[in-house]
Amino acid sequence: MKLARPSFLVAGLFLAAACGSSSGPDPYQAAVPTFSGLSAEVSGASSEGASLTASVDPQAALIAPAPGAEIQASTSPEWLPKIRDAIRSLNQGLKDAFGPVERLVLTNGPSQIQGQVYVYGPFDQAGFSYRLSVVRVAGNHYAWRLEVKKSGDADSAYVRFAAGTTFKVPSDQVHRGRGTIGVDLDACKTVVTTYPGQGKLFVAFSHHGFGPAAADAGVTGQSKTLVYALRNFSADTTKWQPVDAVFYAHKNGLSGVTSVRVASYADIPEIPNDTPAKELLLGRARFNPGVGGRAEVAILGGDLEGKIFFGIECWDRAESLVFKATALCTLGEAPGTGTCTWTKTGDESACAVVLATGMRDHVDPSDENDANPDPDAPANDLPTVPLVMPSGND
Repeated sequence: MKLARPSFLVAGLFLAAACGSSSGPDPYQAAVPTFSGLSAEVSGASSEGASLTASVDPQAALIAPAPGAEIQASTSPEWLPKIRDAIRSLNQGLKDAFGPVERLVLTNGPSQIQGQVYVYGPFDQAGFSYRLSVVRVAGNHYAWRLEVKKSGDADSAYVRFAAGTTFKVPSDQVHRGRGTIGVDLDACKTVVTTYPGQGKLFVAFSHHGFGPAAADAGVTGQSKTLVYALRNFSADTTKWQPVDAVFYAHKNGLSGVTSVRVASYADIPEIPNDTPAKELLLGRARFNPGVGGRAEVAILGGDLEGKIFFGIECWDRAESLVFKATALCTLGEAPGTGTCTWTKTGDESACAVVLATGMRDHVDPSDENDANPDPDAPANDLPTVPLVMPSGND
């Protein structure tokens, strides 16, 4: 919630030692996912908003540009900042739900135990009360829901605005597993009326894939594979136009390789005959720590009027551009065919990050609603993305 955002970022949310007991969190706490397992990221740079705190993933330092480097347009990627901004819009919506979740789950044991239901909280902040309920449905199957009300109102005033289900296996780390989530910003707004976001966000996640191998290599974090369905969604309508699209992200826990697919509306000055009209940008990016990254975009609508603009770029470990290509085509054409040809700048052989086997070399308009994981996704057990808000009870 907007009123609560600043303190979630400064509060000590990652107080694992303060969880339910000195031996660690109880199984109910451990079944609730935390933001780090759900966020999308390219390199973990601060501009992606992939952390609840101000700290940056250590891997990001391998390619993070020096302060001010991002304004050196001649050597900086053009599409990466736009993809990062779309990632940030997604992550901000997740933060608004998982700031309260982590405050409740990581810093406190249950306040009530009612059979198979553990209740955490409430905790009060900025005039609002948050309460988390977790139920063991069966065996290692858990469900949870997060509710909010105005402080001082009766408990009957609680409104559910985030909920999910998690399936655990013995090898899963704390707050990791596989499951689904729903975040309803419209429901949140019925209580926190000044909240600037809207719409719904549905997530399918799995933290499986390369777990044992990663552990043997000394890797402490599990992989993550995520599909996000955004429905009229914006974490802040003053910053981002609402979108209906499918986003995707994965991070390999062994190699650190990441992949994202996003969509956003923005004025794209790089296209021909640009005006302030907004275009739809469909973008994807891949990053390999210590090597560099690449991005591909397709842009349509706005000033393009029946045309589609394609872009490709590659950057090195210092996030300096080494290659780029563009193509302006008629809708329905694929770049590199017929008269729809690439205009290339730089050394294409310097693109050190390659696409996964079976991936086309360009973004297609159909990617806007593609819920399929990449061919090299870490997990092969991703659940189906929910179509409606989970109840938090099953």
